[in-house]
Amino acid sequence: MKNVADIQTRLKAELNQWFPKQCKNIYDDYYLYYLPTTPEHIGDILICKEAPANPEYQRAEGQSLSKDKTVNQNFNHLREVCNRLPICEID
Repeated sequence: MKNVADIQTRLKAELNQWFPKQCKNIYDDYYLYYLPTTPEHIGDILICKEAPANPEYQRAEGQSLSKDKTVNQNFNHLREVCNRLPICEID
């Protein structure tokens, strides 16, 4: 991801995909995963129930997304989490 705006756009898109899935099964746990930026590839984020197939993805935090919060409420929390992740392009 190039900058904070890219991260926020991607995070919002992931949350908008997460919300209907979470509503279908309220007992599922979803987590934020990230792919660190390296010289070989640009960082990324995903929201998944299970770890992504690519083993380079890491869980961003130990707790699952808050099921009792809206997309915007989760966005506000996860935006701060994403700001600490090494997912922006390396200069």
